[in-house]
Amino acid sequence: MMLGWGLRGFIGGGPFGAMIPGAMVALTLCWLYPRRDVAMLAAFAAVGVGFGGEMTYGQTVGFIVKADTFWWGLLGLALKGAIWGALAGAVIGMGFTPRPMLVLGGGVVMSLATWAGWKSINEPKLIYFSNLLDKPRPEIWAGFLLAAIALVAYLAWQGKSQPALRFAVAGFIGGGIGFGGGGAIQGLGRIFTPELNLHWWKYMEFFFGFCFGWALAWAWAHSEPADEETVSADSPLAWMELGGAAVLTAALFWLSWNTPVRFGYLLAGAAVLYVLSKYRWAAKHVAYTVTFTGVALDLARYWSREYQRGSAEPAYALAVLASVVFAWYVIRWNGDTRRVLELLMWACVVDAVAKFAINPKGIISVVDHVCVGFVLMAAAVSWMLRNSSSAPSRTDEA
Repeated sequence: MMLGWGLRGFIGGGPFGAMIPGAMVALTLCWLYPRRDVAMLAAFAAVGVGFGGEMTYGQTVGFIVKADTFWWGLLGLALKGAIWGALAGAVIGMGFTPRPMLVLGGGVVMSLATWAGWKSINEPKLIYFSNLLDKPRPEIWAGFLLAAIALVAYLAWQGKSQPALRFAVAGFIGGGIGFGGGGAIQGLGRIFTPELNLHWWKYMEFFFGFCFGWALAWAWAHSEPADEETVSADSPLAWMELGGAAVLTAALFWLSWNTPVRFGYLLAGAAVLYVLSKYRWAAKHVAYTVTFTGVALDLARYWSREYQRGSAEPAYALAVLASVVFAWYVIRWNGDTRRVLELLMWACVVDAVAKFAINPKGIISVVDHVCVGFVLMAAAVSWMLRNSSSAPSRTDEA
């Protein structure tokens, strides 16, 4: 998850970028602690971690890098990281028993609680961790805090409080330590060593990913596997599945971008989780294809708009084509956790290297130590996956 979060901060951002570490950590943990319903758990992890990506925290980081506002920034980042972890953990816990009506109820509860917290605390800025004086950002952390509490309470009412409570508590602790501690690393580094042009923001992301991933690993190791009845091998024909994956991916992006509320991705994500709880073959595409599509679209945007290397139409067309090819390999390798993890990981790393390469700074940016770090970390993960003397047996995915 440390690698996934570093990639998220560079090639995605927002909720779709946050799906990268969510999917990667679920795949890794399913490799270490085998589960039958790998794709389903990965989908809930990707979407659940993605929810927190709607929180704004850039201006909160702006507080922590200044000595006079350091402690307020630290409090804000620790709180937002803890909420990010708690909500993601609760959603992951729900993924262990993804019965359609349970998921539908959970989505409704999360949505209502988010709206209540957003309207009562965030929108009137009663407690505010961004900059009131310079382009104040619309925050949503209170809404997500209530959403995490409400989801765990709902699952407890349904008799399914575990492992959601365990994941939520672990995520709250790991996320709070990771985001707060990572923010402190960045803040202190920039305050006391301003002359050093280091990637303090990236170190913050790595630290957050490490702590958050460790917390989720602890919860995962202490949670029971999903019930056998939650696993289904039914899938449509490959070409029909590709079409369904395309519709689902387009719907999630469109709804997230066009829903006229502050938490559009949460609403869209909750709806998609309900859909895949009924049509389990779609879980792998929510977890992997949607995640990669966000990465490919980000590269197309930087090529055409940010760096102005060429026209937009060919770039976005190539991104769509790459996503179709990616989805085909997801279908082909369904059931092989190691292959799917390496496919997603290396696709994101290659995208990151390409983004470095098209940077106007030229080839110098490609040998940047962060870019090299991505490649070395991915190579280390691949080596461990391929050379583990005690690699767990792989089981069929949903």
